[in-house]
Amino acid sequence: MYKAYINARIALGLTTSTMLFIGLSTHSQNVLANPFLPAATPSSAVGSCPATHKMYYIGANPPAYSPINSQTLNWSTGNPSNTFTFVEPSGNKTFLINFPLLLDLNSNYGGTPPFYGSINGATTSAINLIHNSPTTRTNHNLDISINRPVSKMGYKIQDLDSTGSSGQVPYIEQVDVSANKGQLTANANFHTINTANDIVRAREGLNCGSGECTIDAAWNYNIADALLNLKHSNTFTQRNSPHAIGYSDFYFCLAPPKIIVKKQLNDNRVNDSNVNRDQFAINISNSTTSLKTFETTGTGQVVTNDNSGVVELATNTTYTVTERVTNNQNNGDIINYDAAYTCNNATNGSTTIMPTTAMTYNASAKTRSFTIANATYGDEITCTITNSQSATAPFNYTFAGIVFNDNGGITANASTKQDISSTFTSNNNYYNGIFDSNESGIFASGLQIRLTDCSGNNIVSTSPNPQTVSSAAASIGRYSFNVSQNALVGRSKVCLIQTEPNPWEYSEDTTVNTQEVTLVANVYNYKTEKNSSGTVTRNLDFGEVKADNTALVLRKFQYVHTCDSTLSYPNVATTNQPTTGFSTNPANDVKPGNCIAYKLEAYNRGHVDLSEVSISDSIQRSPVESVFNLPKPLGNPSSVFKSTNTSAPIGQNGTIISDSFNLLKTSASSTKPTKATLYFNTKYGTRNTAP
Repeated sequence: MYKAYINARIALGLTTSTMLFIGLSTHSQNVLANPFLPAATPSSAVGSCPATHKMYYIGANPPAYSPINSQTLNWSTGNPSNTFTFVEPSGNKTFLINFPLLLDLNSNYGGTPPFYGSINGATTSAINLIHNSPTTRTNHNLDISINRPVSKMGYKIQDLDSTGSSGQVPYIEQVDVSANKGQLTANANFHTINTANDIVRAREGLNCGSGECTIDAAWNYNIADALLNLKHSNTFTQRNSPHAIGYSDFYFCLAPPKIIVKKQLNDNRVNDSNVNRDQFAINISNSTTSLKTFETTGTGQVVTNDNSGVVELATNTTYTVTERVTNNQNNGDIINYDAAYTCNNATNGSTTIMPTTAMTYNASAKTRSFTIANATYGDEITCTITNSQSATAPFNYTFAGIVFNDNGGITANASTKQDISSTFTSNNNYYNGIFDSNESGIFASGLQIRLTDCSGNNIVSTSPNPQTVSSAAASIGRYSFNVSQNALVGRSKVCLIQTEPNPWEYSEDTTVNTQEVTLVANVYNYKTEKNSSGTVTRNLDFGEVKADNTALVLRKFQYVHTCDSTLSYPNVATTNQPTTGFSTNPANDVKPGNCIAYKLEAYNRGHVDLSEVSISDSIQRSPVESVFNLPKPLGNPSSVFKSTNTSAPIGQNGTIISDSFNLLKTSASSTKPTKATLYFNTKYGTRNTAP
């Protein structure tokens, strides 16, 4: 059990002032973005791909573009969908065209829509739809999707227009691609377009001939299998009449292959002093040219500047990824670190072969490397190199951890300070003394960690001791000590001590402020660790929460009665009015000589045991003095208040103090917080003590 003190006062109308103590220390206390998404949209002409990207085209008139793979636009009459497959050695690419909504269809002009062909004076070599116009509504949706991350995709829209005769307008067509950030062109002679360029409407009464009002729909970068939607609507009708629209010249673009190389450490650096700290330089190159080099920053296990960013590759080319150690004394050697790497391709179905052999060590250059070969269009490859200190490295001891907000991701708010619902009790990451993935580190000026011999003396360290926790965004709240073996000769343990600044907005600890670490033979890297069942076996982290996120919730109830000395506290109902039962509402107009019974409920909504809980309540003296009255105080469980308790006696004014008791943590399988209750009775006096 951890111990911490909390002070709290509650005023509910005519009540006593209540002080609550808990344990040992009173102190003031995306969806991640797709990394391959281009920072800027590559430029390209309407209906074409960005330069160097590969085009896949479906239609009757392939453009003069290279490289390109094309096929005809075949369609079975009346079929609402079709999948077009491009069979290639680098993996099949599929293009889905689907009409999930089809209303008001007219089958008198070429068969049941959709159908492929040309409509005289309207469309050419297109998938055609003909609709009646009985009302204004969306009459079809068109979805496209590709099984690859695409840099661009689109198609042509033919014969978007209106018409009019005898003073009536039967239809005004509109297309809308705003749902997935599509873009449209328009012909000002026949169309209007909104400022976002994603909704085009025909101009009332203007009818175009074949090829006169063709527009383009296009979407830029999208992940694989994203459904890109177009809505076609009739926005106006004065009489029912058929109208046609066609879709043709479908295409999508695949960018040249790309790679991101990332760097991670499983434990601390071999050399990690202010005068000589290991960093890692990673290079991506082909047989003749270096494409990208980046060098890490950071201390201990923390790696900043940890990736290459997106690097574009050429197809059918071999690339080498090389890492080496750099430091101020030029004595770094990658052999001091064991290395593992993983390479993954975000593009499903690609036949590009990821490297599988171990990294190769070059003794003369003191580097390790692996190769990537035969990458192809659309590949999005991420390789991560992870190092840990080698068993043959000149070991130093490292001690590392983090000061963190143990809120389980719940923002501290006064409105939820007394919330004992499943929001808190079912969130097993909340107030559990463990740094979880939905929690963040804490930085404050003066928030320091000391490494000591457990007798108050700081241990000599090659890193600052004491040290202020990191303020860097990638490592906020973290600390790391690097200590030579000689500094710990003969020691069996060390202590890490947290020193909090004053003032300090995190008013409550969820872990102790001194973490004792037992040194183990041949173990040099000490950090928070869990066993295979997820239980923490060593904790070098320091948990904090703000006052509004405290685990302990105190609720106070009062009941006004006519001084029944045999009153059974547990049998008094909880009601809205304090004259009919225990209530949190104020007790007004209490007559002298009446009694007020109190019920204090203490809840532990957190996931850490609370020990040495004690409730202290001083009965009021002014403006009217009251005294304690029968029946005697009662605790539930009985450990809250024992018969040997030294509180003020019955018949006197004074303070009632509960015995110290434990309030166990909320069970991981329960939505109800643990609870303890203290009951006592007072007689509202007749003597006015006001001056």
